[in-house]
Amino acid sequence: MENSASAVNTHAATAMARTEIEIIGARQNNLKNISVNIPRDKLTVITGVSGSGKSSLAFDIVYGEAQRRFLESISNFAKSRINQVKKAKVDFVRGLSPVIAIEQKKGNSNPRSTVGTVTDINDYIRLLFATAGVGKCPICSHPLKPVSAAQIAEHASSSLEPGTVIELRAPIFKIYGEEWGYLLDKMRGKGYKYVKIDGESVNLSDKVELDENKDYNIEVIIDTFTISPNIYMQIAKSIEAATVSIDDDISIKVEVTKGDVPENFYKDFECCPEHHFILCELQAFYFSFNIGSNACHTCQGIGRSHVVEPRFLIVAPEKSIMKGGLKSMIFNTASKDSHRGSIMYSLAKHFGFSLDTPINELSKDALDVIFYGSKGEVIEWLQPPFAKKRSWIVGRKWAYGGIVHDIESWYRNFVRKSVAEQSFEPGFVQETMIEKTCPECNGARLKKQRLAVTVGGKNIDELARMQLPDLVEFLNGLTFDVNVADVAKSIINELNARLILLIDIGLHYLSLARRSDTISGGEMQRIKMSTQISSELMGMLYIMDEPSIGLHARDSIRVIQTMKKLRDLGNTVIVVEHDVETMKNSDYMIEIGPGPGVHGGNIIACGTYKDIMNCKESVTGQYLSGEKFIPTPSKRRPGNDKYISIYGAKENNLKNIDVEIPLGTFVCITGVSGSGKSTLINEVLFKELEIMKKGARIVAGAHDHILGVENVTNVINIDQSPIGRGSKSNPATYIGIYDKIRDIYAETEEAVKRGYRALDFSLTHSGGVRCEHCTGDGILVTNLQFMADIETVCPVCKGERFCQEGLEVKYHGKSIADVLNMTTEEALDFFEDVRYLKHKLGIMNDLGLGYITLGQSSTTLSGGEAQRVKLAYELAKIKRGVHNVYILDEPTTGLHLSDIQKLLQCLYRLVDNGHTVIVIEHNLDVIKCADYIIDMGPEGGNGGGYVVASGTPEDIVRCKQSYTGKYLREYIE
Repeated sequence: MENSASAVNTHAATAMARTEIEIIGARQNNLKNISVNIPRDKLTVITGVSGSGKSSLAFDIVYGEAQRRFLESISNFAKSRINQVKKAKVDFVRGLSPVIAIEQKKGNSNPRSTVGTVTDINDYIRLLFATAGVGKCPICSHPLKPVSAAQIAEHASSSLEPGTVIELRAPIFKIYGEEWGYLLDKMRGKGYKYVKIDGESVNLSDKVELDENKDYNIEVIIDTFTISPNIYMQIAKSIEAATVSIDDDISIKVEVTKGDVPENFYKDFECCPEHHFILCELQAFYFSFNIGSNACHTCQGIGRSHVVEPRFLIVAPEKSIMKGGLKSMIFNTASKDSHRGSIMYSLAKHFGFSLDTPINELSKDALDVIFYGSKGEVIEWLQPPFAKKRSWIVGRKWAYGGIVHDIESWYRNFVRKSVAEQSFEPGFVQETMIEKTCPECNGARLKKQRLAVTVGGKNIDELARMQLPDLVEFLNGLTFDVNVADVAKSIINELNARLILLIDIGLHYLSLARRSDTISGGEMQRIKMSTQISSELMGMLYIMDEPSIGLHARDSIRVIQTMKKLRDLGNTVIVVEHDVETMKNSDYMIEIGPGPGVHGGNIIACGTYKDIMNCKESVTGQYLSGEKFIPTPSKRRPGNDKYISIYGAKENNLKNIDVEIPLGTFVCITGVSGSGKSTLINEVLFKELEIMKKGARIVAGAHDHILGVENVTNVINIDQSPIGRGSKSNPATYIGIYDKIRDIYAETEEAVKRGYRALDFSLTHSGGVRCEHCTGDGILVTNLQFMADIETVCPVCKGERFCQEGLEVKYHGKSIADVLNMTTEEALDFFEDVRYLKHKLGIMNDLGLGYITLGQSSTTLSGGEAQRVKLAYELAKIKRGVHNVYILDEPTTGLHLSDIQKLLQCLYRLVDNGHTVIVIEHNLDVIKCADYIIDMGPEGGNGGGYVVASGTPEDIVRCKQSYTGKYLREYIE
């Protein structure tokens, strides 16, 4: 018994004294049964070449095991609602803590997600408006302070004499793009019987005709009361019910219609003295655009909506309207008896243009009338001579709203009939409409009645659009009434704490209204980091994936300081990183390698930055010590004397700038985060080239015009999006070599004998030689309610993905399954005789993708790997006499210095073949190798959007205003 107690005490003492995370026998993915210790309460960097096993160690082993053990401790009820984690292939992991992984993932793709919702700061902003918000009279804008239903009922019942009659009314407003009749029908549907139109009482059961081109002051009568001793509760309940029923407004009008009004009745009531409107008590949820009753009618709280693009309504600009120049859904020349034929003929006669004139020769005014209507001008509808039957509209007179108005009305009708906007996709939306900023709320997402409530003179959308430092300054300058000051100040303190953390981590250029799907992976990672610091937890284990991505050299120190702050709170921070500055500031480093894939998975070196730098076996150390380096080009390419010139770019924060991009060169777009790099290249240049070269159904960022497009054959954006979504998509299918491999196998003697075609060797073709039990996946997935999904090898094909008959077809002794399991490097040797395959596989190998297997599911590739596969695809199809523009946004993501050197060689190959490569980049080793640099800035956000400097790297270094030049100097000199 004593021995047992002694053993327990010894074990407890060991656990208490544990200063390291001990990993024994890690075999996950390509890890070679490694054992390593990671110091606790330190900042540790795990580095190595791409594909060496860094993420396998950090995320699959350390994070996976810590997360799995935590999930095992919770109840089965909770487990059934959380995705379970598979057990990692490792013998032991000791010394783990509760873990949080902050991975390199782009923002939420949900269009309703913003910086404010992701950080939960919006909750505090809404609370501030509910606490200290001030409304305004909908007629004269007199300021109104919120009053509760109980206060209104108490004041009315106690101030007015019995027998006095009062009416409760609420203002209603015309809905954007809808007719007055739709609004009145909506009120009828809610059960209201009477409205006041310009002061006149109207019964909604009667037919009401209103001029669509005229504005009316309409108020719905909610209820009528006769003051009596027991009326208090009835008034209070009626007001509360009205604020729910009439969700368009949060203001009520109290009007005495019979009886005497005390002199100070309205004055003492916090209402508009002239129009008697009262602002109802505010609730925080009133300002949430994710609640239908608050959201803008048109965009449903998304901030963007589908609007008609007139250029999509013209199918043949060289033809006239009568010859079929417009889409048939607008004017079908085969059915000239339709009322649309009468409209077109009447418009032509009234405004003096011909239906037989080619559309591209019609005046701008004529097209404006056809698309956008007569702007209120009344037109008499005529019988066209080409019609055989008389249309029902002939002889009538009214103003024409235009084709655009008609289609948008159809669209809104579909939206109203659908449970959600996403639940339908009518053909005319795909064919004629594009998504733009909502024309009703201008991107504010909320109804105008909600935006009428302000704090410090600004509504909630104006605060959300401020850059974070401006927002902090505004909040700190607010003053409040005595009765709400204490509550409001405590909310301001919470807001300040969260906003300052975001600013300190280098996200000062963001605004709370910024959509999450426009945020880079690095920015989202830093947002999560700021959230963790605000929690001030200690004893945690944080694992991060390249937090330096997307950061200019000037700002990277901010992220490093944030990681140190987490460490100093008493946490363990493990970072997968290639950034030299982060390595210099680490407490401990682990390098995995020496090569990628099958050539990696071993511990090459452990120790401090100096230890790694002095380790001869370390590839990273060789670059850190200067033994290896990326050379600066001896001369810059002059280009082909042709340019693409962007004039008047003013999208987002761009300040109406003009930019010239020399063609036939390697161009780098640089500048601090938020300076406008991606806006200029991705939103303005790429989208406009897509429209002009491919007729893409998109809208380019705001600019005046772009010249020199005729000098470009095509534009290709090589981004980091997945190369495929299905499990059967793989590098071989994307690059295009699998078709050739299937042809080779179909031509073998055994395949010909059995009658197999090339199609039969496809993983997506049923009835061929794939295994039908697992449909070519090689595994079967079993969903378990309380445990992680179990993947088992298919018992029929044993994971080979093909049936036995298909595997019997061999080429040089290898089955097609063997080929798909080959790495690119192995396949290059195997297909040495096949010139086509050797060429494409050689390019993949040159890009550092030699470790990827040909049949590896595309869903398992990282963003950087997917980007390099796309680059390999483009390099493999270079044609003479073609001039393409290739755009890459941060291609160094996930790349070691040795991999960056390979990437640069491939980019050089594109440029040397006459193409233009435009790279948005922060990595100074890439920037120094550019032929031409366009440096944006000088700051991020509102302080950016200018071209600070342009020219060769040497020119940028000489520019004293350029932050890029300041840090680039030591790389060139």
